[in-house]
Amino acid sequence: MLNKKKVLGRGLGALIGEASPEKSVPVATNEKFFFCPSDEISPNKTQPRKYFDEAALTELADSIKEKGIIEPLVVRRAVSGGFELIAGERRWRASRMAGLKEVPAIVVNANDEESLELAIIENIQREGLNAIEEAESYRSLMGFGLTQEDVAKKVGKERATVANYLRLLKLPHEVREEIVKGNITMGHARALLSIEGHAAQAELCRQIITKGLSVREAEALAAAPGASKTKRPRAGAALTNPVEDELRGIFGTKVALKDKKGKGRVEINYFSADERERIIDLLRSVTA
Repeated sequence: MLNKKKVLGRGLGALIGEASPEKSVPVATNEKFFFCPSDEISPNKTQPRKYFDEAALTELADSIKEKGIIEPLVVRRAVSGGFELIAGERRWRASRMAGLKEVPAIVVNANDEESLELAIIENIQREGLNAIEEAESYRSLMGFGLTQEDVAKKVGKERATVANYLRLLKLPHEVREEIVKGNITMGHARALLSIEGHAAQAELCRQIITKGLSVREAEALAAAPGASKTKRPRAGAALTNPVEDELRGIFGTKVALKDKKGKGRVEINYFSADERERIIDLLRSVTA
């Protein structure tokens, strides 16, 4: 089983090193990997990456035809026989497109939780996941009974970052699809989350895309629910201040500074009981 030590700042290679390849499998020249028949490998049912760009796969397949697979796949033995992928599904898919019958692979002993953890870490370090895939990955890890703090430690992220990704899953399906497609950013998504109601979120999302609204422009519209949302904010207008921006990023919701002659208050908005509890948890983690 994999060592349970913290993985902050450490790569997939470190985790593989802790697991150590099985010594009973056929090996090639250096006893670190063996050549596995491609058709004996099945995709990981918990693979974080759901979307594979066909053009990018074709490009990778062309590279594999010319240079081969430089980095081996990481697999575990499947209960039904053969092997299940942990890391390297893009390489596996591209190798099949390239016509390879065998691929270099490292075998590790890993349970479902550890397998998912390895897959997430590899994809995050390669910046290969879109925001929704990353959010779903964190939710899957929490399905093993982990807290947001536990997940954050495992993947080397701040707890607030994990919390903000998980909030994306509260958006309506059509909005999440636009995030997957890259039509709106995480900043846009945070603005949408400050609006109550899926219909309103979907409408502002549509405006962001059709009008090419910046994050600040989207935030301005979201902060003024009583105003008409058909008028684009004036370019260059000072919509927020840097401190509010920073706090908004931390809490993942609308934050307003009410300041007068050095005195005032900080207003943190929430739009559901769940969001209120999330904010309270964040504040408790700071004072703990």
